[in-house]
Amino acid sequence: MNLAALHLAILRSAAVLVPETQRADWLAEWRSELWYAGRDSHGRNVTVFCMGAFRDAYWLWRDDPCPDRSSLLTESPTRCLVLLAALGAICFGIALLLPAARPVLVGALYPRNLVMLTPAGQLAPDVTNGFFDPFPTVSREQFESLKTNNAGQFTDLAFYEPAVDRRIHLPAQTLGFVVGRLRYDTLRNSQYRFVRLRDRSWGLAWAVLMCFAFACVMLRAMMSYPPGGHPRRIGPRRGLFLAAKTLLILPIVIFGSLDLGSFGKSISPIFIHFAFIGSLIAARWMLADQRKRCPVCLRLLANPVRIGESSHILLEWHGTELMCRRGHGMLYVPEWPPIWTSRQRWLEFDPSWGAFFP
Repeated sequence: MNLAALHLAILRSAAVLVPETQRADWLAEWRSELWYAGRDSHGRNVTVFCMGAFRDAYWLWRDDPCPDRSSLLTESPTRCLVLLAALGAICFGIALLLPAARPVLVGALYPRNLVMLTPAGQLAPDVTNGFFDPFPTVSREQFESLKTNNAGQFTDLAFYEPAVDRRIHLPAQTLGFVVGRLRYDTLRNSQYRFVRLRDRSWGLAWAVLMCFAFACVMLRAMMSYPPGGHPRRIGPRRGLFLAAKTLLILPIVIFGSLDLGSFGKSISPIFIHFAFIGSLIAARWMLADQRKRCPVCLRLLANPVRIGESSHILLEWHGTELMCRRGHGMLYVPEWPPIWTSRQRWLEFDPSWGAFFP
C-alpha cells in the first residue's frame, strides 16, 4: 500500500466517528487539507497530520447536538450485523482456548461411528460419558474382555484412565473410559450401551436452540410490532434482516454459554441456565431492536419526542414519537396501552416530505 492510499484509509477510519449528517462534508474538507499538507515545503509529516483526524472526529462526535451514542455501533443494519459477527467470533475463539469447551467443538466433527461405551448396569451412557461431570464406569478387566470377545464389531478400541484413579493399586479393577469405532451402525452386545461423540456435541447445541426458540416465542407473544409501511417500498428486507440477526445471535448464545460453563475441568450443568438466560436476553434485544428500526431503510429511529400527558390517556394519545432520519416515516410508541389501541403505529411520509430531509 502506497502512502496516499494509507493516508486516505486513515481519514476514512476516523470518519466513522463523525455524525452521519456531517460525514461527507468532513471527509471532503480533510481530503482537501491532505492535498495541501502533501505539498508543504516545510516537510510536514503527513501521516501524523492524518492521525489528527481522529481527535477532530472525536470532538465532533462528542459535541453532536443530537447525540445517539448508545446506538453508534448498531445504527445502520450493516454495522449491526458486523458487530454481531465479531462478537460471535470472539466467543468462538474463547471456546477454543478453554480445555473443557474445546472437546465440544472438536466432537461435532467426529465421524458417526466413534462412540463411548458404558456397562448396561450403569446409568445412561449420555450421563456417564457426557460433558456434565463424566465419570469412568468400565474397568480394565472388562475392557480386556470386550477387546477379546467383541466379535469384530469394532475396528478400534481404546481405554484411558483418569488421573484421579491412579491411586488405586488394583490394575484389573481400575475404572476408565472406553472409546471405540463401530464397524456397523449398531452394537450387538447386551452388556454395553454407547453414546455417539458427535451426537453428544450436537445435543448441547440443540439444547441452546430450543431455549432460544422458547424465548423468542414467549417474548413475541408479549411484544407488539408496528404495522409496516407500503409493501412495495419495504419488500422482504425486514424479514431478511431479522433472519440474519437470528443466525448471528445464535452462535453468540451457544458459544457464550459454553464459555461461561467451561471454566472447570468439565462443563458444569449450569451451562443450561446460562443458555436459557442468555437466550432470553438475546431474544429480547433482537425483537426490541427490530421494533425501533425504520421498516424501509432498517436504520434505528431517532429524535424521540414525548407527546401528551398521562392524565389524558383515556381520550388522547400519550407516548413517544420517533422519526426516521431519512424521512421515511414516524413511529408512535404508546406510553401506556390506551383503550383504543395497544400497538405501535407506523406513519409513512409521502414524497412531499423529502424537502425537509437532506
